[in-house]
This record gives sequence, C-alpha cells and structure tokens, in this order.
Amino acid sequence: MKMQTSVRVDDVFYNEAKEVFSSFGLSFGDAVNLFLAKVSMEKKIPFELSLPSAELNERASNIKSDKNRQIYKTANELFEDLGI
Repeated sequence: MKMQTSVRVDDVFYNEAKEVFSSFGLSFGDAVNLFLAKVSMEKKIPFELSLPSAELNERASNIKSDKNRQIYKTANELFEDLGI
C-alpha cells in the first residue's frame, strides 16, 4: 500500500535536487522513497548531522560584524599574505 503525503521544501533545493535525481534516472518521489527506505533499514538518518563548531560560529560572527576580516583583490594577494 502506498501513502500520499505533501511537504513544503525550499524551491531552490527542490529544483537543484530534482536535477541530481534526474541524472540518476530518479523522480523526486523515487528519491524520497529511497531516503525513507534507508532510514527504515538503518534506524538512523543516513548522513552525519552535527552542530557548527565554536570556531565556525566565531568566524561567521566575525564576517557578519566585519571584524578580523581581510579582503583580497586577487588570489595572488592572498597567497602573498599567506606566504605561499
């Protein structure tokens, strides 16, 4: 027996994911069924979930507040600053 359901998804993710699924010959529904089957078989989310590290949060905060941020006009300028 099949059950019909509906979900709200971000349109950008939906469209990009549909292209990936299509390259595998899968419809959106096929891909969702594969995901659900994997969850059912493994009794877990089939990919790693984690929270951002303190370092990543600090870096994001610095970018938002324009603090401790260096902007380079060219890749060579960045490489020079890094000593590469």
